[in-house]
Amino acid sequence: MAKRSPASTALFLIDRIVFHIEEKVVALSVIGLSVILSCNVVLRMFNSSLPSTEELSQFLMFFITFLGTSYAARTGMNIRMSMLSDAMKGKARKALAIFVSAMTAAVMFYVAYLSLRYVMKIASLHRVSPILQVPVQYVWIIMPIGMFLTGVQYGLALARNIISPGAWVSFSVPMEDEPSAFSDFDEKLIKDQGNGESSSPKEA
Repeated sequence: MAKRSPASTALFLIDRIVFHIEEKVVALSVIGLSVILSCNVVLRMFNSSLPSTEELSQFLMFFITFLGTSYAARTGMNIRMSMLSDAMKGKARKALAIFVSAMTAAVMFYVAYLSLRYVMKIASLHRVSPILQVPVQYVWIIMPIGMFLTGVQYGLALARNIISPGAWVSFSVPMEDEPSAFSDFDEKLIKDQGNGESSSPKEA
């Protein structure tokens, strides 16, 4: 087994640390959202409800959305237009992967900067949420954090494309192994066609 270089080891550790943070926060946010909504449904059966449920749900959706963006980028599950990359091979495909990773990382860091300025402006206005009276900047700060982490993920993808052979969607997902929402369906369809099965019901 080839020994990793210090640079590769550092990138690998950054990738794992960021991934674990995103995974835990997104998972806890989804669980929390499910619990809150479920409790509210049960309470409404008794003509009651939690007045803060909607606000808490919005807060958790913020966390799920903006950290989920970074998580999707890391796992290669983000929405991509892959027609051009699918048509390319070899060096052309790798060059495109490097260009896309670099440009996307730059855009994400710029959006993180703009969103941080926006949150700082909101903080200066001392706005609070209507029901829980939580300073809204404590919730909206997840916007620049999520965009920054997404930029980090695309930066890691850029580094991976530079130091490793082949083209990579993210630091840990090569384009050849890119996940597809229809992969299971396609495999079943091909298998059924190979076995000569028909979608019509068999005669008794």
